[in-house]
Amino acid sequence: MGPVEFLYYWFHRALHHHFLYSRYHSHHHASIVVEPITSVIHPFAEHVAYSLLFSIPMLATAFTGTASVLSIFGYIAYIDFMNNLGHCNFELVPQWLFRAFPPLKYLMYTPS
Repeated sequence: MGPVEFLYYWFHRALHHHFLYSRYHSHHHASIVVEPITSVIHPFAEHVAYSLLFSIPMLATAFTGTASVLSIFGYIAYIDFMNNLGHCNFELVPQWLFRAFPPLKYLMYTPS
């Protein structure tokens, strides 16, 4: 998951470059009210890129023989939940929790 998060960060930053933003990613930011469904509103090319990117951990575990049904579904549920949480338009997780456990900010995606 670590390399995927690194690649996702740079891919998402590239999507905010004027050339890609105006052609693709601006559609995602066109929501007037941000809500969980906004997290999956992307042009087809972005869906393909995200699917390829987020399939890396699942394929890696499958090829190494360490995959399990629980790990696959757990990973998909975690990615989807965090993506929806980050687009829910309100802070579900209180700020004191991040102050008490600073590494938590690297494991969770919130609107802020």
